[in-house]
Amino acid sequence: MTKRTVFDEHLTASRFEEARDLLQAELAGGRLLDPRLDPYWPRIADRLAGEIDKTFGTGEVVAFWESMRDFFTDKIEPVWGHAHKGSIYFRLGLASLPDDFVRGKRELEAAYQEDLALEKTGGGAPQAYGQPAYAALAILERIDDSEYVNLADKRRFTNQLFHAFNAAIFGIAVQTDRVEIAIERISPPDGLLSCLAAYGELREARKQRLSFATVSLTGTVVEALLLADLYHRKGIAKLPNGKDILNVELGPLLEEAIRRSVFPTDSIRVAFQLVHIFCNRLHPGNEFRQAYKLVPRVAWTVSVFFELAVLEWSKTFSPVP
Repeated sequence: MTKRTVFDEHLTASRFEEARDLLQAELAGGRLLDPRLDPYWPRIADRLAGEIDKTFGTGEVVAFWESMRDFFTDKIEPVWGHAHKGSIYFRLGLASLPDDFVRGKRELEAAYQEDLALEKTGGGAPQAYGQPAYAALAILERIDDSEYVNLADKRRFTNQLFHAFNAAIFGIAVQTDRVEIAIERISPPDGLLSCLAAYGELREARKQRLSFATVSLTGTVVEALLLADLYHRKGIAKLPNGKDILNVELGPLLEEAIRRSVFPTDSIRVAFQLVHIFCNRLHPGNEFRQAYKLVPRVAWTVSVFFELAVLEWSKTFSPVP
């Protein structure tokens, strides 16, 4: 039998309090991990939070991150001095958003302030605008809370947002070949070339960290996919207002897709609406008014958000022979 760590044994047996206590003991002891910095321990905590979520739901995840915040405030900082708690506030913010949008944003703002404080220490500390809290706030700033008509919509959005940030936090892009296969499932043959060409350009823009190009090309891929479905698959040549469907931009295409219930889930709809919101704000004048600017981390996250939606959408289509 393969030996496992005590922490893993606690997780397998759903002994979550014991797992948390073990992690906190290691942090307080300072034998291996410096609790003032967080390149490693948040990933361990994320594993625990993930198991708590699967077993008990988001409410207990919030309680877990609250306990980690209190542990750092009451136990770590009196001994070690100020510890960076950006990771704690960020995860607490994401977990709080579905049930308390205002609190979620407040926790994310606290995470950003922690990141700013860390940046000011110098010594190669990461820039705050390149951290996930900044990206989350940039996204939330561009979304009107009244857009969500019920709690279920908020939950779907936050779940999608959480997965997008998991990929962005750890620098893990959604595998390109998986997205291309998903696009091949969604698009009929007549529209496929345009979809794949636009997605290829999106990948190149993202590699070069071109924020405006990344968002713009994400919108182009959405347009190509919507035309593939509405025009090539469904044969729709004109919109209800009489305009040629091949001559309109993303907004009208998205409205028509929503009107025809093209998207099988709300999370897909919200992801594409998010892309549209960002595309509409690519004008420099709009950027001047935003508190949180369109930096590479923000653009990356929006594109990952889109890719996850494409993967979800493709599940409703038969595999390509």
